[in-house]
Amino acid sequence: MSQNDAIDLRAVKTFYDPHPGFAGAAIPIPSPVKLVADQLDGQSLTLGEAVKRLQAVTSGVIKVDPEFNCIFLKLGGGGKYLCHMFRVIRYR
Repeated sequence: MSQNDAIDLRAVKTFYDPHPGFAGAAIPIPSPVKLVADQLDGQSLTLGEAVKRLQAVTSGVIKVDPEFNCIFLKLGGGGKYLCHMFRVIRYR
């Protein structure tokens, strides 16, 4: 079971505070993900719909984190490859 399976993706949330862009990170957040996060800002919709929209523009893994009330993007990982995590957008 994936992390998102244990979360009620039908819950309606209001999205805010999208990732600011580069902001000094080792690598910038992918621009298609940044664009979708900016479009979600201020919208109220289900967690599942937000995840679906974000996952559609990346080959990375989109994860909902209820502990921090946000959605993350995980790029890379596994074996000898490095992993990078981005906080994409917060929700309440």
